[in-house]
Amino acid sequence: MSGGHRMKIAIVVLALLLAGCTGAPPPPGTTTTAPASSAQSGQKVPKVVDLRLAEARESLKGRGFQVAEEDATGQGRAVLEPSNWVVVSQSPEADAEAPGGARVVLKVRKPTDSSQEPTTKGVVPNVVCLDLQKAQDTLQEAGFYLLGSEDATGQGRQQVVDRNWVVVSQSEAAGGRPDAKNKITLGAVKLGEPTGASGCQS
Repeated sequence: MSGGHRMKIAIVVLALLLAGCTGAPPPPGTTTTAPASSAQSGQKVPKVVDLRLAEARESLKGRGFQVAEEDATGQGRAVLEPSNWVVVSQSPEADAEAPGGARVVLKVRKPTDSSQEPTTKGVVPNVVCLDLQKAQDTLQEAGFYLLGSEDATGQGRQQVVDRNWVVVSQSEAAGGRPDAKNKITLGAVKLGEPTGASGCQS
């Protein structure tokens, strides 16, 4: 083989290699399949009902979903501390197919949310298991305004954000008719902490 012929072959081979590196189109008749986008492919929505909102958010966002939450009681309260809220429903529901990036709406409530019996003026209401703010409001509705609160764990912490504490004891028993000038002290623990013999959810 002559030197000139070998040179031509080398040039052809080099040209083919360069075409492959620059993304030249494939030969006629060849088909290619683009990989499916994970954002478009469907996946099952995990169950997050009964979880704390912080855990639910982590679970959903870890799978690529967006999260929105609503106050299940209809009061329109803002979520300040996700760990203090529990998921009571989700849309889409658990195991439903949804595209990646879809929004999952969670309805949430606090463990201290409960139906409250009507108050009677002069009669001490039962405020155990309510959040501290709701307990104080309920006592005032019944005509008791001299109120105090204390850390039921004995740590002496201040109740800075009342809605983040749950009442586990009250110094005046429910149903009593003390003088309105008597001070009523409420023992409370932070949401998420043990509530002792009160049996309250936290």
